[in-house]
Amino acid sequence: MYLKLLGAFFIVSAAYTYGYGISLKYRKRVLLLEELLLGLEMFLAEVNYGLTPLPQAFTHIGRRLKDPLGRLFSDAAALMLKSRGLSARECWKKALKKNYDALELSREGMEIMDRLGFVWGKGDKSGQLNQIAVIQELLRQALREAQNEYRRNDKMWKYLGLLGGLTMVIFLL
Repeated sequence: MYLKLLGAFFIVSAAYTYGYGISLKYRKRVLLLEELLLGLEMFLAEVNYGLTPLPQAFTHIGRRLKDPLGRLFSDAAALMLKSRGLSARECWKKALKKNYDALELSREGMEIMDRLGFVWGKGDKSGQLNQIAVIQELLRQALREAQNEYRRNDKMWKYLGLLGGLTMVIFLL
């Protein structure tokens, strides 16, 4: 009898943990977009007030942001410093490719990240700032969508995991 209860407990726990893990992916996406907006604010401060060159700005931002975004900026900075022949866009693309799995963004989020690569080092300062403002607005929209998606799916996946585990236990008993 106790063995059956222990088995039932493990089944329900595993199913709930699975649902919780899926719910956590939605939460991570929201946190990542918030962190990226913070990173862009830091970049604007570096460029506007510090007049910092792009590789150094990316290095400073990479140190201040949490992973995986911190690693993304640091990798892009390292590529810029190491590969003198590559443009900032190419370095950003390579860093994005390297950190793709860790970012866990939706397809739209990755398109915005890729679009951000077109901005780095292109044109004059005011043109860059205008482009970054447009991308910030796109990121804010993506953040609102991710927050809505998280609110919709958080409890659903947790309850679905729990109820799925209970259903399995009922069928097995």
